[in-house]
Amino acid sequence: MTAKTLMLGFDGGDGEFIDEMIAGGELPNFRRLREASSSQTIVNDPGQGNVQFWKSAAIGAGPGHHGHYFYLQFDPRTYDTRVDYEMGLPAVTPFWARLDAEGRRVGVVDWYEMPIVPLKNGAFIHRWLPHESLTAMECAPESLRAEAAQYVTDNPIAESFESRPRATPEALKDFFDRLLSRIESKARFFADQITREDWDLYIACFSDAHNAGHYFMHLQDERHARYDADAAALLRAPITQCYRALDKAVGIILDAAGEDTDVFLFAGPGMEPLTSANPAMDEIVRRLDLGLGAPPSTADAAKKTYRSLLPESLRRRLAPLARFARRRTIDNEFRRRRFFALLHGDGAGVIRINKKGRERFGVVAPGTEYDAVVAEIRSSLMSFKDAGDGRPIVKRIVSTAHELDGPYCDLLPDLFVEWERAGRAGGFQRIVSDRFGEIDVPATIRTGDHHERGCLWSPARLNLPTTPDCPASVAAAMINAVRRRHSN
Repeated sequence: MTAKTLMLGFDGGDGEFIDEMIAGGELPNFRRLREASSSQTIVNDPGQGNVQFWKSAAIGAGPGHHGHYFYLQFDPRTYDTRVDYEMGLPAVTPFWARLDAEGRRVGVVDWYEMPIVPLKNGAFIHRWLPHESLTAMECAPESLRAEAAQYVTDNPIAESFESRPRATPEALKDFFDRLLSRIESKARFFADQITREDWDLYIACFSDAHNAGHYFMHLQDERHARYDADAAALLRAPITQCYRALDKAVGIILDAAGEDTDVFLFAGPGMEPLTSANPAMDEIVRRLDLGLGAPPSTADAAKKTYRSLLPESLRRRLAPLARFARRRTIDNEFRRRRFFALLHGDGAGVIRINKKGRERFGVVAPGTEYDAVVAEIRSSLMSFKDAGDGRPIVKRIVSTAHELDGPYCDLLPDLFVEWERAGRAGGFQRIVSDRFGEIDVPATIRTGDHHERGCLWSPARLNLPTTPDCPASVAAAMINAVRRRHSN
């Protein structure tokens, strides 16, 4: 027994880095798969991150057709920022559910931001060993929970990196070692699953390259602005190590699958050094809307009072509650603003316009007034430069209304502001505008972030037709491959 079609998924996986390592004589198992495959670059929709990348690939349509842009989303009814699964976002059907409805036997494990739908003939596990444990593990049938626990009882990095940052080289190595420990366990589980039962399609996903890229990029290359020689000496090229471990996992799974299985690889979006002004977006956009001489916001005044009244030791203990309270204060201020910044992945800042007829307390009329506000924001943002090198900080500004389509575009931000990362090996520290003054950009815990590219490897013998280079093309490729295999 085995899988007729197998997809290996790598959340945050970088196809270009895999190719570089193969060219350097490494990754023998990725190499044997690569040599039997044709490869296609998958370019993400503009301004989007990995949430949308995987969601669009699952349903075969872009962000305007599912409304997801980040795991935290803006609610225009309340002006709150809420976790996406609490938002009642549109129900969508992933490609594996369409195949399941046709009578195919499908299994899928840890697809990032997986749309949860019942399967008549298949099985799924969601958030077993993800890069971030936002919710408890879900599975069907329920017996899979006990089966998975035979390989690894608990996620070794369940507390996540950002909830307990690692400050010393030894602490970094501890987190990294625990990250690597998951890979072989998951590989053995996948190998056993595809040999115990017959599957028309089995999807096996890993999230480890995602974590490694976010938190260890500065230890991979000494040219990184935040390179730490002591930690780098202890961890020894951690991202390279992560891909070596993934390569061993690929070998275990390929050996179990056998020569007759059609094997696909889907990875992305890949990783690069983080350069982003997102930590300063609230202040940037506030100055754009209210002017350089505007009085401090309610949130800023509350923060100043909070810091003056409480000792640092107590502030550290109350930090999570304080962040939540500040965010809610900012959300309430949005009701009076023309536009404001929302939370998003670090590749792009995002701006929501307080539009009449869409937001509950909208102030900007659709049409001419809306277009004038967009033009004002574009011009203002382009005035900002990096105080360090004098270069512009903005690569491009994407308008949802003009560059994306779909029935749920109103759930997305109005503007995605992509940061200029070319030629930079670290984040902005201070940005400056002749019109809006200087703004400090707080450092982030993350040192790497997603770029716009992913990849799809498909069996060369299938001779599949070329598909558009966007995430949505993945669903059609997989449906066609499974149907073709079944018909043969």
